[in-house]
Amino acid sequence: MSSTSTNSIYGDAEARRRRTLDAAIALLDEGGYSALTIRAVAKRSGTSTGLIYQYFVDKQDIFAALLSESQLEMADFVSSLPREQGLTALLESMIPEFARHWARVGRLTTTWRDIEGMAGSDRESMRELHASVAVFNSALLAALAESAASEGSTLVDDPALIHVVLSGLKGLSDTIVINVAKEITPEHFVNFSARALARSITE
Repeated sequence: MSSTSTNSIYGDAEARRRRTLDAAIALLDEGGYSALTIRAVAKRSGTSTGLIYQYFVDKQDIFAALLSESQLEMADFVSSLPREQGLTALLESMIPEFARHWARVGRLTTTWRDIEGMAGSDRESMRELHASVAVFNSALLAALAESAASEGSTLVDDPALIHVVLSGLKGLSDTIVINVAKEITPEHFVNFSARALARSITE
């Protein structure tokens, strides 16, 4: 295969996979999970359904891949944030980015689970998703602990802490995405929420 063919969208397997995922994101943005079909993804990405099936078993596989990608991107983002400004500053930086990912795919996870269930949870895409969640959770806990330590605080020693933080981030993100708190500025909402969440997980 020539280098020209290898580097084209048709000759590069990773580029075709990327194009498929980008098409899926666009469909999710436009019509939610119900808009995500293999036929629609093929049409949007300019490829055939046969090519898509070379990389993904079904649309559940595509969605799981998007979730995995989102988790790993968030893990990288959290790991890159400075710790020396303290826990509130860390959370204040995290919330808008978490909301961006939540708007893209996170808020659709409930619909996905309701429609598809967890059938096929032993498939490779689901194992990769669980692994990516573990990577993000580990990065998040490290960032929280280090940021708290930088201001002389410690995290509450309880296994429920990570779940409280994640639940808080999801709820805050949903409020931002659907713009419920119209009477206050987004900046005020994020700052107040970051301070409240930081207080709830430190001692």
